[in-house]
Amino acid sequence: MSKRFTLKTLAAVGAVAMGTLLASTGVMAQQKLKWAHVYETSEPFHTESVWAAEEIKKRSNGKFDIQVFPASTLGKETDINQGLTLGTVDMIISGPSFAARTYPRFGIAYYPFIFRDGDHLLAYSKSPVFQEMIGEFRARTGIQVTA
Repeated sequence: MSKRFTLKTLAAVGAVAMGTLLASTGVMAQQKLKWAHVYETSEPFHTESVWAAEEIKKRSNGKFDIQVFPASTLGKETDINQGLTLGTVDMIISGPSFAARTYPRFGIAYYPFIFRDGDHLLAYSKSPVFQEMIGEFRARTGIQVTA
Protein backbone atom coordinates (compact mmCIF):
# COMPACT_ATOMS: atom_id res chain seq x y z
CA MET A 1 0.00 0.00 0.00
CA SER A 2 1.28 3.47 -0.83
CA LYS A 3 2.81 5.56 1.95
CA ARG A 4 0.33 8.32 1.17
CA PHE A 5 -2.68 6.00 1.09
CA THR A 6 -3.78 5.85 4.71
CA LEU A 7 -7.10 5.66 6.49
CA LYS A 8 -6.50 9.14 7.91
CA THR A 9 -6.06 10.45 4.35
CA LEU A 10 -9.38 8.87 3.35
CA ALA A 11 -11.07 10.28 6.43
CA ALA A 12 -9.67 13.74 5.69
CA VAL A 13 -10.87 13.56 2.10
CA GLY A 14 -14.28 12.46 3.34
CA ALA A 15 -14.35 15.21 5.95
CA VAL A 16 -13.46 17.92 3.47
CA ALA A 17 -15.82 16.55 0.84
CA MET A 18 -18.69 16.23 3.30
CA GLY A 19 -17.99 19.66 4.75
CA THR A 20 -17.90 21.14 1.26
CA LEU A 21 -21.08 19.34 0.25
CA LEU A 22 -22.96 20.44 3.33
CA ALA A 23 -21.63 23.99 3.23
CA SER A 24 -22.69 24.31 -0.38
CA THR A 25 -26.31 23.60 0.57
CA GLY A 26 -26.56 27.05 2.08
CA VAL A 27 -27.55 25.75 5.50
CA MET A 28 -26.53 28.33 8.10
CA ALA A 29 -27.90 26.96 11.41
CA GLN A 30 -26.01 24.25 13.27
CA GLN A 31 -26.73 20.84 11.84
CA LYS A 32 -26.59 17.76 14.03
CA LEU A 33 -25.69 14.76 11.91
CA LYS A 34 -25.53 11.03 12.60
CA TRP A 35 -22.59 9.07 11.23
CA ALA A 36 -23.06 5.31 11.58
CA HIS A 37 -20.77 2.36 10.98
CA VAL A 38 -20.33 -1.23 12.08
CA TYR A 39 -16.72 -1.09 13.32
CA GLU A 40 -15.64 -1.43 16.96
CA THR A 41 -14.37 1.68 18.75
CA SER A 42 -10.78 0.40 18.69
CA GLU A 43 -10.78 0.11 14.89
CA PRO A 44 -9.19 2.82 12.71
CA PHE A 45 -12.47 3.25 10.81
CA HIS A 46 -14.00 4.49 14.07
CA THR A 47 -11.10 6.48 15.47
CA GLU A 48 -10.60 8.27 12.15
CA SER A 49 -14.35 8.89 11.84
CA VAL A 50 -14.26 10.63 15.21
CA TRP A 51 -11.24 12.63 14.04
CA ALA A 52 -13.05 13.57 10.79
CA ALA A 53 -16.18 14.62 12.69
CA GLU A 54 -14.07 16.89 14.89
CA GLU A 55 -12.33 18.33 11.81
CA ILE A 56 -15.66 19.04 10.11
CA LYS A 57 -16.92 20.81 13.23
CA LYS A 58 -13.70 22.82 13.48
CA ARG A 59 -13.51 23.72 9.77
CA SER A 60 -17.18 24.68 9.64
CA ASN A 61 -16.88 26.86 12.77
CA GLY A 62 -19.34 24.62 14.59
CA LYS A 63 -22.03 24.61 11.90
CA PHE A 64 -21.88 20.82 11.68
CA ASP A 65 -21.94 18.68 14.81
CA ILE A 66 -21.46 15.04 13.85
CA GLN A 67 -22.06 12.25 16.32
CA VAL A 68 -20.38 9.00 15.37
CA PHE A 69 -22.31 5.80 16.18
CA PRO A 70 -19.91 2.82 16.19
CA ALA A 71 -20.26 -0.94 16.45
CA SER A 72 -23.68 -1.29 14.83
CA THR A 73 -25.35 0.84 17.52
CA LEU A 74 -27.78 2.10 14.86
CA GLY A 75 -28.08 -1.29 13.18
CA LYS A 76 -26.23 -3.75 10.99
CA GLU A 77 -24.68 -2.62 7.73
CA THR A 78 -27.88 -3.40 5.84
CA ASP A 79 -29.84 -1.30 8.34
CA ILE A 80 -27.56 1.74 8.17
CA ASN A 81 -27.57 1.63 4.37
CA GLN A 82 -31.36 1.67 4.47
CA GLY A 83 -31.23 4.39 7.13
CA LEU A 84 -29.20 6.57 4.79
CA THR A 85 -31.93 6.21 2.18
CA LEU A 86 -34.69 6.88 4.74
CA GLY A 87 -32.87 9.81 6.33
CA THR A 88 -32.52 8.29 9.79
CA VAL A 89 -28.72 8.56 9.45
CA ASP A 90 -26.79 11.18 7.52
CA MET A 91 -23.43 9.55 6.89
CA ILE A 92 -22.21 5.94 6.85
CA ILE A 93 -19.14 3.90 6.15
CA SER A 94 -20.16 1.04 3.94
CA GLY A 95 -18.64 -1.29 1.41
CA PRO A 96 -19.26 -1.37 -2.32
CA SER A 97 -21.21 -4.61 -2.04
CA PHE A 98 -24.05 -2.74 -0.33
CA ALA A 99 -24.05 0.09 -2.87
CA ALA A 100 -24.04 -2.55 -5.62
CA ARG A 101 -27.43 -3.77 -4.43
CA THR A 102 -29.01 -0.64 -5.90
CA TYR A 103 -26.29 0.21 -8.41
CA PRO A 104 -24.55 -2.97 -9.67
CA ARG A 105 -21.63 -1.15 -11.36
CA PHE A 106 -20.23 -0.29 -7.92
CA GLY A 107 -19.70 -4.00 -7.35
CA ILE A 108 -16.50 -3.93 -9.43
CA ALA A 109 -14.62 -2.52 -6.43
CA TYR A 110 -15.67 -5.56 -4.41
CA TYR A 111 -14.06 -8.08 -6.75
CA PRO A 112 -11.04 -9.79 -5.17
CA PHE A 113 -7.65 -8.70 -6.47
CA ILE A 114 -9.14 -5.98 -8.72
CA PHE A 115 -6.58 -3.39 -7.53
CA ARG A 116 -2.83 -3.98 -7.69
CA ASP A 117 -2.09 -1.70 -4.73
CA GLY A 118 -3.17 1.49 -2.97
CA ASP A 119 -1.97 3.70 -5.81
CA HIS A 120 -4.11 1.73 -8.27
CA LEU A 121 -7.13 2.14 -5.97
CA LEU A 122 -6.52 5.90 -5.72
CA ALA A 123 -6.18 6.19 -9.51
CA TYR A 124 -9.52 4.38 -9.88
CA SER A 125 -11.16 6.68 -7.31
CA LYS A 126 -10.06 9.73 -9.34
CA SER A 127 -10.92 8.28 -12.75
CA PRO A 128 -13.66 9.61 -15.03
CA VAL A 129 -15.28 6.17 -14.91
CA PHE A 130 -15.64 6.29 -11.13
CA GLN A 131 -16.83 9.91 -11.21
CA GLU A 132 -19.48 8.89 -13.75
CA MET A 133 -20.58 6.05 -11.48
CA ILE A 134 -20.82 8.42 -8.51
CA GLY A 135 -23.07 10.71 -10.55
CA GLU A 136 -25.27 7.84 -11.71
CA PHE A 137 -25.51 6.46 -8.15
CA ARG A 138 -26.51 9.87 -6.80
CA ALA A 139 -29.11 10.32 -9.55
CA ARG A 140 -30.60 6.92 -8.74
CA THR A 141 -30.47 7.08 -4.94
CA GLY A 142 -29.96 10.70 -3.87
CA ILE A 143 -26.88 9.55 -1.92
CA GLN A 144 -23.56 11.37 -2.39
CA VAL A 145 -20.42 9.23 -2.27
CA THR A 146 -17.52 11.21 -0.79
CA ALA A 147 -14.65 8.72 -0.59
